[in-house]
Amino acid sequence: MLGTMPIQPKWMIAGLLLAALSSCGETPAPTAAPGTVAIVGARLIDGTGADPIEDSVVVIQDARIQAAGPRSSTPVPEGAEVVDGAGKTIMPGLVEAHAHYHGDLAKVERQFKTQLYFGVTTSRSIGADPPDKVAKMHEAREGKILAPRMYTAGLGFTHPKGNPSNFHVNKPATEDEARQMVRDLAAQKVDFVKIWVSGKEGESKIVPEIRAVVADEAIKNNIVPVAHIGEEAEFRQLLGAGVRDFLHTVGDIGDEAEFIKLCLDNGVAFSPTLTHIQASWDYAERPELLDDPEIRAAFEPEGLARWSDPKNREEALKNVAERKARFQEALGFVKMLSDAGVRVTASTDSGASTWNVPMGWGTHRELELLVDAGLTPLQAIVAATRNGAELMARGESDYGTIEAGKAADLIVLDADPLADIRNTRKINRVMLAGKWLNRDELLPRP
Repeated sequence: MLGTMPIQPKWMIAGLLLAALSSCGETPAPTAAPGTVAIVGARLIDGTGADPIEDSVVVIQDARIQAAGPRSSTPVPEGAEVVDGAGKTIMPGLVEAHAHYHGDLAKVERQFKTQLYFGVTTSRSIGADPPDKVAKMHEAREGKILAPRMYTAGLGFTHPKGNPSNFHVNKPATEDEARQMVRDLAAQKVDFVKIWVSGKEGESKIVPEIRAVVADEAIKNNIVPVAHIGEEAEFRQLLGAGVRDFLHTVGDIGDEAEFIKLCLDNGVAFSPTLTHIQASWDYAERPELLDDPEIRAAFEPEGLARWSDPKNREEALKNVAERKARFQEALGFVKMLSDAGVRVTASTDSGASTWNVPMGWGTHRELELLVDAGLTPLQAIVAATRNGAELMARGESDYGTIEAGKAADLIVLDADPLADIRNTRKINRVMLAGKWLNRDELLPRP
């Protein structure tokens, strides 16, 4: 007569099963929490600069990446919503380091949605935000409206007769006035303070003493000073004043080795805005760009109208050789920085008063131009993800890469951007904070 086995408690049965699986070298899949999504089988470019993972699993839950790695070692939680990623590529959402948002608040929100359509999930508004727009940027950052994660510099600083002259910014005449203006920005809880050190013909540059005061007061208030520059002397003076975050490129470097050493020793970053330079003639030379419905939809009406006019395109090609030479110089500058390990970001000057660079689309164009400058596609993607995120967050950030614990901001592509950087525009889906976006509602086509 066979004996009967005693009934085992459920916890003991589970333990015996786990032990049996472990002895076979297998790990059981965890149980998914409600709302868990697993993207399975895609190529993963995680934004860290590491080689891509060709057959990956990315698990998202509660707006965060729970796990990301090879399918062979990354279990899919039982009960998760599984998204088939075969033939797709996943990369982090893009970080735009230099944008401006003009128009009323409704127009600003449309610009936010345009960026999201193109997978720009973090952006920096750098110098054109009066208090009502600063408040809008805070709403975006807090997730109260549909928008990228936004950072703002409020209103920037220039000379009383300086550039920009076509919209209101801070134009202090004295050091005391400059300090008070920075303190006013601190009360608005801005993230950065912008200094324009530039001047068109007939305009004056903000003087070194005022620049230094603005930077000093910003640092005293735990705000990061940022400078728009173009010359080495400006770079050196502002570096001495504590500025480490620079916009555009430097065109008159004397000793390149010494310049690079200054950058590396001081943790300098550059946001070069290559797209903004090229845009002054690009649509004139390639009017077929305006046939692209995405570009037409992304353009602000002012920009589209100007570049659709043959007379304006003809005018843009006059005396273009000097601008093209400046552009080639900027490409070389970016390549020099990248080769030396100086941090470079993706930055476009989208939304500048000329409206030459469409929001969102321009960020992808900047990736192309970074590759034209000599960066690899992988390096360009790192510039547009991790590098920008670290710049915004003043160090290691909780977004910008696809790693466990990071924010679930990502793009699913239909083609491999490492084979052709232009494939970053072949967007299949965009996820923001763990939620898939309806792209058709973000950028209505005309």
